[in-house]
Amino acid sequence: MATSLVASSPIVSTASMRTSSEAFSSPRGVGANVGSQSGSLLSTTLQRPVFNQSTDANKSLRMSTQRVCVTSDLEAPNLRINVPKKSSNKSDISNPTEVLLEKFAAMGPPNDTELSRMNEAADRLFLWDDVPKLVTEQTFTVYELNEFDRDSPAFLELSRQTVNRVDPNTGDHIKALGDQVPFTNKLYNSALEMRLGITTGICLHMKNYPGRGAPELHSLPFFTSDHYETIMSWYFGDMGHISGMGPFINFQDTLMGITGGTGFFAEARGVVRLHPITPFKFMYTFTLSGIPELPGFLTKELAPPHFEVESHPDALKCKSESVLPNYTD
Repeated sequence: MATSLVASSPIVSTASMRTSSEAFSSPRGVGANVGSQSGSLLSTTLQRPVFNQSTDANKSLRMSTQRVCVTSDLEAPNLRINVPKKSSNKSDISNPTEVLLEKFAAMGPPNDTELSRMNEAADRLFLWDDVPKLVTEQTFTVYELNEFDRDSPAFLELSRQTVNRVDPNTGDHIKALGDQVPFTNKLYNSALEMRLGITTGICLHMKNYPGRGAPELHSLPFFTSDHYETIMSWYFGDMGHISGMGPFINFQDTLMGITGGTGFFAEARGVVRLHPITPFKFMYTFTLSGIPELPGFLTKELAPPHFEVESHPDALKCKSESVLPNYTD
């Protein structure tokens, strides 16, 4: 069943002038009261979609809308969602995740050009609080590709070890405990057809393992068999982000623990399997519980990983039909 979105002007009321500044009264930013000596407050009424889990035998999802009065400088469109009638046919029920993503797309990118609207990007993420979370585990895969247009990675030769620091034949630095590698790369869905956002993080070098790994890996430029401790995040635009931490061993698969997240991933628990392809291409398979139903673009058929794997040209060029609306860049 198609769900339509109708945009209408935000409902705004002007409060009286205040003579003293006030601090934010809400720790989350949504519903925060901001005082001003020279301006008035804008009270913006937003339509927040609230998704309730039904208790019938089919456990079908239904949606209702709730008007929530938010005192904030956020001036997003007041979007009303036409609520579909309850149906016993599961295929007729809209995915609440995709309904909210359509709303975000209609709102456009957060406005960060005005001081009074710096809270807009963060406020949006709390709209995911009303989307039901699933207890069952869900799995999806994403690709991280270094396309050499983000000045990444940065190899910081900070090791002070005196043993095995320099290759006796070439004089090159040999990675050792203390070296660090900050990085940021692009993130694509499993079919490599949609740009989702970016990755960011830092790898701390733990140990070098000369000769370890498949022979094919040793033929790749810049490859050395290394073990890193990694702290990183995956950014998905208006869906929020996931943070993880754990081992990255570039000649075998490893599991990292999920340490937290925001928005869609605020209650995520689970692990991510890191599969290194080349020194500049990686595949991550998340197994998570506590998140809403996955959108269709995160469940596409997997493009098999191999040395020459690349993103689709439309996704590389960030054409509108091949990007997550308001994706992180």
